[in-house]
Amino acid sequence: MFNASRHPLFDRRALLRGAVAAGLIVPGLPLIRAAPARADGDKSPFTLGVASGDPASDGFVLWTRLAPEPLDPRGGLSVQPVEVTWQIADDPAMRNLVRTGTALARIELAHSVHVEVEGLAPGRDYFYRFRTGDAESAIGRARTLPAPGADISELRFAAAGCQAFESGYYTAWRHLAAENFDFVFHYGDYIYEHGFVTADRTGRTLPRLMPKDFTACVTLTDYRRRYALYKTDPDLQAAHLSCPFLPSFDDHEVADNWAADTDSRDTPAEAFLFRRAAAFQAWYEHMPVRRALLPRGPDVLAYRRFRVGSLLDVAVLDTRQYRSKQPCGDGIKANCAAADEPSRTMMGARQEAWFAEGLRAAQAAGPATWQVMAQQVLFAHLDWRSYPWLKPSEAPLVNLDAWDGASAARERLLHTLHEAKVANAVVLTGDMHRGVALDLHLDWRDPKSPCVGVELLATSISSGGDGVAVMSNAEALHANNPHLRFISDQRGYHRHSVTRGRWQTDFRVVAQISQPDQPVATAKSFVMEAGKPGLVAA
Repeated sequence: MFNASRHPLFDRRALLRGAVAAGLIVPGLPLIRAAPARADGDKSPFTLGVASGDPASDGFVLWTRLAPEPLDPRGGLSVQPVEVTWQIADDPAMRNLVRTGTALARIELAHSVHVEVEGLAPGRDYFYRFRTGDAESAIGRARTLPAPGADISELRFAAAGCQAFESGYYTAWRHLAAENFDFVFHYGDYIYEHGFVTADRTGRTLPRLMPKDFTACVTLTDYRRRYALYKTDPDLQAAHLSCPFLPSFDDHEVADNWAADTDSRDTPAEAFLFRRAAAFQAWYEHMPVRRALLPRGPDVLAYRRFRVGSLLDVAVLDTRQYRSKQPCGDGIKANCAAADEPSRTMMGARQEAWFAEGLRAAQAAGPATWQVMAQQVLFAHLDWRSYPWLKPSEAPLVNLDAWDGASAARERLLHTLHEAKVANAVVLTGDMHRGVALDLHLDWRDPKSPCVGVELLATSISSGGDGVAVMSNAEALHANNPHLRFISDQRGYHRHSVTRGRWQTDFRVVAQISQPDQPVATAKSFVMEAGKPGLVAA
C-alpha cells in the first residue's frame, strides 16, 4: 500500500517554494487537442518512451512526456497545453480496454503527464498506451501489487541504478526488461549532472558521448535536457515498458555528494537550494511517481512505503535531503572522530520517527515476512584499506559519504530493527558501482554480536565502465571485513526471488558495456532463509 507522511516545511524556503509552485497552472492558454504536425520527418511526440511506477494494490502511475525534439529546451513544443489520451487493457494487444481517460500535458511540467490509476484488480498485469492526435506510444506492461495481507507464492523484482550515459551501453537494462519482473527498485543516479567529457578519470576514451553543448546541470533547462538524453536510450525505454519502477534519487540527480542544503563546493545554501529546486522538478517531470512527490521548491517527499501482500514491507528511504553534512571534509578517510558524533543523521529525526512508527504499526497489524529498506548508499561498515588508489593506512578507512559518516544514525536504525523484533531485514543499496553482499551485525565491531539482517548492494548499469569479475584487492577486503560475503566490479543488476521461506539474490552481470549487445550471466547467488538472518552462498 502506498503511504506518504506530511512533508516538513521550513520557513526559510517558503519563498523558493512559492516561486516554483506559482507557475504550475497558467490560465487562458488555448488547448491543443492534436499533436504537433509530424510531416517533417514524421517526428513522434513519444521520443522519451512511457513508464509505470509507484504501484498499489488497486493501481499505479502512468507517465509520459511529449517531446518531438527531445533535446530542444522545450522539447519541440509551444507553450499551449496538449491533450493526451491514456488507455489501459487487460491484454497485451490492447483489445479489451478496462479504463481510459484524458490528461493535459502542460509546459510548466515540461509537457509531462502523471496519471494515477485506481480501482483495478490486485496482483495482476495490465497494459497501457498513450495517444495524442494521430500519434500513439508503445504499449507498456504495468502490474498492481497484491492486496495487503494476501498470500503470495513468489515475488520477483530487480534493483538497479547508476547509469552514466557516456560510460557505456545500457545492455543491462535490455536484459532486465526480458526478465518480466513484478517491479524495479531504482536506487538513484538516474542521470549524472557533470558537463561534456570524452574520457574517464583513468584517461580511457568513453564509449559514447553526450552532445558537446552539454555543460554541468544547474538550471531547470539543463536538467530537463539531461533526462531527455538518457531517456532516448532504447534499452532504458524497454526496461520502463517491462514493469513498474519504484524510483528514488541519490546525489547525481542534483550534484555530486550533496547533503541537505549544501554541495561539495560549499555553495551558499541560498544559491544551492535554487539548483536543488530545479533538479527536483526535472526529476519529478521524468519519473513515474505520484502527485504526493511533486516538489515544493527545493523540497520533495521521497520517502514512502509499499506493502506487497503479506510478503514484503518496502520502505523507500531518502538519505540525501535531511542528512548531516559529511564530516572531516568528506572522502574516504581514517580517524574521523566527528563521524561518530551522536547528533549526526542520515535520515533526519522526522524520517527516523516515521520509519520506527511504520515498524510498530506493521507489528501490530501483522508484519510482512520481509522488511526491506530500499535506500541509496552503503549502510554497513566497510574498511576500504587496500584499494590501490588510496594511501596506505594502519587505521580503517571509511567512506564518509556513506553511513560510516554517521555511525550513530546506523546504530539507532539497527537497534530500532532489533527492538521491533524484525526477523528478516534486508537493506537494498547502490552507489558504489560494485556488486556487494554483507551480513549486518548489531555491533559491527563484534562478529559474534547478533546478525540482524543483510545488505545487498547492486552494482551500476554503466557507471565505472567495464569492470572485472575478481578485484585485485578482494582478498584484503575480505580479511579486513569479516562480514563481507562478496564483492565484484562488473556492471549489471540484482534479481531478487522471494518466497515466505526464502530470499534469493542473483548478481546479474554484463560481460562488457563498452561494446553493445553483450550477454548477461549470473556471477553469484546468495540465499537467506526466513528467520535465520545471514547470507548463504547458493
